[in-house]
Amino acid sequence: MSDIVYLMVIGEQQGAISAGCGTESSVGNRWQIAHEDEIFVFSLSNSMTSTGKGSQLHGLRFCKLIDKSTPLFTNAINNNEQLYMEFYFYRINRFGKWEKYYYIQLRGAFLSDIQCLFSENRLPTETINVSYEYILCKHLIANTEFSYLALPENYNRLFIPQPKKSTDSGLKTLNSKAVGRLLAAGGIYNGNIEGFRDTAEKLGGDAPAGYKQVLNEKTIGLGIAAASIIFSRNASKIQDINKFRDKISKLNGKSAGTIRNVNPGYPKIGYTHNCVNCSIATDATLAGHPASALPINSTKGVPLSVLEKFYNGKFKPMSSVDEIIHVMDNANSGARGIVYGSYGPGQPGHVFNVVNQNNTIRFLDGQTGNAADLNQFKSFQLLRTN
Repeated sequence: MSDIVYLMVIGEQQGAISAGCGTESSVGNRWQIAHEDEIFVFSLSNSMTSTGKGSQLHGLRFCKLIDKSTPLFTNAINNNEQLYMEFYFYRINRFGKWEKYYYIQLRGAFLSDIQCLFSENRLPTETINVSYEYILCKHLIANTEFSYLALPENYNRLFIPQPKKSTDSGLKTLNSKAVGRLLAAGGIYNGNIEGFRDTAEKLGGDAPAGYKQVLNEKTIGLGIAAASIIFSRNASKIQDINKFRDKISKLNGKSAGTIRNVNPGYPKIGYTHNCVNCSIATDATLAGHPASALPINSTKGVPLSVLEKFYNGKFKPMSSVDEIIHVMDNANSGARGIVYGSYGPGQPGHVFNVVNQNNTIRFLDGQTGNAADLNQFKSFQLLRTN
């Protein structure tokens, strides 16, 4: 018996195409419990060849039942809709139970061919060919993976669906706005704004929104005033009011978009040499369009020309960090750029981001999710991105 494969598809225009495809109304008595929102795949093949300098993708082909998604796939090929696809492979383990052991993810996927087959003594099926710009393959049990991005310059156009919000009622009392507001108050009282903010973000749900209701750009002045009163009664906890103001400044600096989720896989394999992807995703996030960086398994790095072509500009040598600060300061609030830091002659470098936020210049490393460490570089170059 062959392995079982299930498919989840989300379209940029139509949304959850696979939703309800495994129900009785969609596939009759072939429906399966716990897979109601997935598509049953009979067979799958993926072709990739070597060019001598890399890989050439030839697309993926799969066969499925005629079901609820059949008209929606027709819409997708007719409208040239970009799709996000996830294939889950199941096998029987040594205990006789089904286990999910392999995974394929496609981004920038477009349908190139659909063939429907209604034949005597056969199940009605359709075979679909897919071209794609990014593929990720993982062996979930043996813990190995491969990923390939065909066109790095088109990175920002890849459609990635928003993660589903938790519907677990057991968490409703732990991730509510009320809890977020309490965390903000606790941050002020304890002089630990960022620590309590992290807790709100980890709880998810409405907690971050509740936190921001108390501490945001409009109410931060009230926070300082309240903190001044509290600190006068707790001088032993906070010796210098300027420390608190520095924390407030850091919080304001994140108003253009947090970079904590730019490279969520760091420092796993594939997420430590993807600084070019991280810089693009960070720039998009700072512009108000949150994005996550794709991993890169190669340790050879990506040439700076990819960034220059993407932003239609050129990296310019900078004599020092002070010159970068001077350039960004003269560009006024909202100015963004990517900095290339060199470790020295003959060594690979690193790229990270710089932004003028409310006339404060910040250097951000989306790969690590922290402020950039400027002390490790011998020289710098700057590319303005807006």
